[in-house]
Parts: sequence; C-alpha cells; structure tokens
Amino acid sequence: MKWRGYLLIIVVFLAIAILCTGCITPPKETGPTSGNNGGQQGTVAATPTPTQQIIDTRYLTQATPYPTGSGPTPRTTYGNLPNATDEQPTVYKVIYLDTIDFTYSVSAYSTTITDPPLIIEICLSPKMVTRNIWYESRYTTREDVYTTQTYISPASYFEIRVRDKATGDIVEKDGFGKTYSVETKKVMNIRSAGEYLIEFSGNDIVATVQMRVPARDDPTVTPAMTLSCPTLAK
Repeated sequence: MKWRGYLLIIVVFLAIAILCTGCITPPKETGPTSGNNGGQQGTVAATPTPTQQIIDTRYLTQATPYPTGSGPTPRTTYGNLPNATDEQPTVYKVIYLDTIDFTYSVSAYSTTITDPPLIIEICLSPKMVTRNIWYESRYTTREDVYTTQTYISPASYFEIRVRDKATGDIVEKDGFGKTYSVETKKVMNIRSAGEYLIEFSGNDIVATVQMRVPARDDPTVTPAMTLSCPTLAK
C-alpha cells in the first residue's frame, strides 16, 4: 500500500537527519588551580614592585592587635583644616613604608600624633585566579571551544582599622573585599591629635602601606611623595 511506502521514506529521512546533525556536549570547566597543568592556567599571585621598608620608631612601635570581635562603632573625628591663606604647602615625611603579603595574617602598630594629620595610603594587589572552560564537540571534525575567565580570588580581602588606643573605639576603617569596595587604592586622613592603634589584616593580597605626617619641625627633610599605585591587571 502507498501509505507504507510513505512511512518508510519518512523513517529513512529522519535517520539521515539525526546522523548529519552535530551537537556540543555541556560545558566543562576547570576549577581554580595553583599551577600550570596540561596548558591550563592557574592562580596568579600578585607581584608588586618591592619597596624599601621604613619604620620610624620615633613615631611607630609594633603593638598587639585589639581583641577580635565586632568592636565599637566608628566615631567621627574632627580637626582643624589647614588655613586657606597659608602660602606654603605642608611638607610631609614618611614614618612608615612597607609591602606586606597577607595570608590570614594580622599586624598592628601604635603611634602618637601630636601634629596632625596622619595620612595613610595603601596600594592593594589581590591574588588573581584564572580558569579555563571548554565545550567539547562529539565529532572529530569540529574543534573544542575554549574560553578563559580571570577574576579576583574569592578569599582575597584586606582591612585597616585605626582605633583610639585608650578606649579601643574605631576612629576610621576601610578595606578591600567582603563588605568593602574592590578599589585598589585607599587613603585615610586622621585629623585629630592622639594615641592610636593601627591594625592591618588580610588574606590572598599584597598591600603596600605608607604613612606620612607633617615635617614642620624638620625643614631639611626630603618631601614625601604621594604613594603611586599600579593599575590592577585584568
């Protein structure tokens, strides 16, 4: 009968269409790795330019960080702004300059500021992670499709807290990652005289920290330049 012939033609056509149709398997991806393996790229550690360490013990002494916890709410500090009629700009000197590679580490320094402001500048280089994702073809006549993604390590963070040394109150705080922005340059201005505890903590990140104070008592000092931060590689 004719309908059987038509049915046979339809079945043959469908079989040929299935054989000719190519498909791509679901994507596979490699998780973050710590090194190269079979051409795959792994974790890229931050490699900032080394800096000369400066710790002026006349102004800073190493201290014990404040006990962990939520801590008091940051309080606002006030200080006299420079007189707009001053003819000469303030000359600053560096009292601290160091590059620190953080791995779940904490450090702290105490300082007494008699001639504010204290300017704290920080350049941050978080660890970057690279992963490869490929879509594998089931047919040898078609090449696999590869894509690469580079992003900041999810474990990367940094925090600086400036506390009133006597009370433990947080005067200023800032950071990178977690609840903070991912801007790689941070600047703090402490405009009130007093005794402070300055704490640094972080992980998977390299921080270059510079602290400056006015050098009005030393007219021969070499003026300290603003800390210049490199652009975060993408």
